[in-house]
This record gives sequence, structure tokens and C-alpha cells, in this order.
Amino acid sequence: MGNDTTANNKLQKKELGELALRNAEQMAFPPTEWEADTLAEVLALPRVTVTRPPEEQLLAAGMLPYDCHVNCFAQAANDPDRMNRHVCGWMIYGSDLILHSVVETRGHWHCLTPQLVQAPSQFQFIPDPFIEWLEKNDGVKHAFRGGVRLPQGLRKFPGRHLRMRDELHDLIASGMSAFDARKMVDVTLGAELRKMDPI
Repeated sequence: MGNDTTANNKLQKKELGELALRNAEQMAFPPTEWEADTLAEVLALPRVTVTRPPEEQLLAAGMLPYDCHVNCFAQAANDPDRMNRHVCGWMIYGSDLILHSVVETRGHWHCLTPQLVQAPSQFQFIPDPFIEWLEKNDGVKHAFRGGVRLPQGLRKFPGRHLRMRDELHDLIASGMSAFDARKMVDVTLGAELRKMDPI
């Protein structure tokens, strides 16, 4: 039993480290006027409160961790009564807006995406009616807004994300695991970012 727990912990740390690297790369793109303008437009839209069911319940229903768009597309497509509506928009996370999908059912908003780390049971979300899903040459649907393919998020302080990505890479290059590097960057630059003006 002890060996199984140790192996599971190592696997989870590896997955969280890889997720941190992916997220850092996805959020560390050069700032543009388009991003600043879009952030201002989105912040003017109405917000709703989304509830996240327990992780065990989501996993038992076959929902995939960190794959919100697939989960919500599937939930809406497999609902013969058309009670569940897939809604794409922006999860408010500190000073960032993260592209996210949820399901709306009779005026109730639900996140169907299990998390590997503990997450709040509710969060603020901005439904974005200007997002459309288009299938491109790769055969995969991508989110677009006003003809522009959407990034993973909209950032109030893009320079901080560039610094966080660079610091993460430097720590990993020094021999630190991605998991430990993520924790260290979160304690320093992440805490600094959270102290800045939230959205």
C-alpha cells in the first residue's frame, strides 16, 4: 500500500510539474494592443457564479482533468433533452482571465473539469457571446473572437507572466524538478502577481 501511495504521489507531482510548464508557456506570449482592447471589452460583460462539483463526482462521470472544452462539448452533445448548454468565456483568476468552458443548466452554471489540486467550489466567470468555435485545417476546433484565434488567457500584467516563465526555466535548468520549481515561482513571483490589482 505504501509503495502505491508513493508511486501515485510521484506521478501526480510529475503531472503537476508538466502542467505548470505548459501553463507558463501558454501565458507567456508578447503583449499586444489586441489583448489590452479585448480584456477591456470582456471586463464590461456580465459575470456569473459557477459551481464546481466534487472532483470524485466529475471523474466518475468520465470528465477529463484540465480539458474543459471537451467535457462541456460532450455534455451538451450527449443531452437528448437539450437542458445543458455549453458556454465558453473567461474564468476570473486574480489579475487574469483564463479561457474556459462551463455548462449552463436552467440558469445554474457548472464547471465540469476535475482539478489535480484543490480548487474553490465556486468562481466568477464571464460568458463571452463573441467566442466562436471554428474547425481549421488540422481538423480540430479552435476558439476565435472577432476572427482572432484566442490565447489561453487575457492578462492584465503580461510582463509578469514572461518573468514567471523565464524563472521557471532557470530553476529547472539548475536541476530542480518542474514541480518544485513551480512551487518556488508561485511563492515568489506568483505571490507578487496576486498582490497586484485583481480583475
